[in-house]
Amino acid sequence: MKNLLILVAGLFLLQTASAQEEAIFRQYFLNPMLVNPATVGADREHHNLSMNLRTAFSSFPGSPKTYALSYNGPIGKQVGIGGMIFSENIADITRFSGQIAYSMGIEINEDLKVRAGLSLEYQRMALSNSVMDTDLFDPGDMTTIDNINGRKFFDTSLGLYGEYKDIYFGYAAPNLIRTVTDEIEGLEDDGGNFKYFILQAGGRFAINDNKVKLEPSIILRNVRNVDTHVDVSMMASFLNEQFITGALFRAGAGNSVGFLLGTKYNTLKFIYSYDILIDDFQRYNGGSHEITVGFEFGRKEGSFDRSRKYRDK
Repeated sequence: MKNLLILVAGLFLLQTASAQEEAIFRQYFLNPMLVNPATVGADREHHNLSMNLRTAFSSFPGSPKTYALSYNGPIGKQVGIGGMIFSENIADITRFSGQIAYSMGIEINEDLKVRAGLSLEYQRMALSNSVMDTDLFDPGDMTTIDNINGRKFFDTSLGLYGEYKDIYFGYAAPNLIRTVTDEIEGLEDDGGNFKYFILQAGGRFAINDNKVKLEPSIILRNVRNVDTHVDVSMMASFLNEQFITGALFRAGAGNSVGFLLGTKYNTLKFIYSYDILIDDFQRYNGGSHEITVGFEFGRKEGSFDRSRKYRDK
């Protein structure tokens, strides 16, 4: 019975889990590239390398385990580039994606800066070969066999991002193109328009000569196969980010609450968060854990970097 439940859950999730990385991670405000390609290179002073790990519904059989490794940084005066590798395991499902992103920005004035970005993504989803070793496997079930062979997708997203003094805001349109190269009947989606969106806003406020920083954030997501939901967070850091804490709340797509703790040492930042559902399913799992490890390093100015020339004018 346990194997039957896991197999059924796996087949269901394979049909519905695609393109949900926009909604998986709760610590998007630490690595905004997870939700908006226009944010790559928005930090004009540093290159950023981030690793995100999330274990959802821990202790539940076959619970999702998600990993992402990303880089983004500035090039020249206003260009930004980025890349991300994403991997997830859900029961007997494996999911992998690779993404590249490009953005360009302009400074309207000293206080207002805006950016536009584009990302291109390749994604592959498949059932584990171990499914064929169970008594439930039917060698004549072509749907299962096709899913074991894997489904491949190509997709693209657009984004806009802006900063006004200490406030930031963004809009992203994910899943604009979805090409199913395996042509599995019935799985095509009409997401080739702007029916999906991500809206975000927040602020970074320094108090007492940067000894205290407050970072409120809110994001509204309407993405493929996920109920529309709102995430609200408040992060506070003290003593130049030597101590970081915060609270998380989600309404919709599984109401949940959580907290985060972290620290920053030189150029290395470490954040841990834990959240639980506010519904009956929480009785069957141990909550969700997420870790972000970020490393920032200064950009080098060379012959390819015209920013210094412009600053000296």
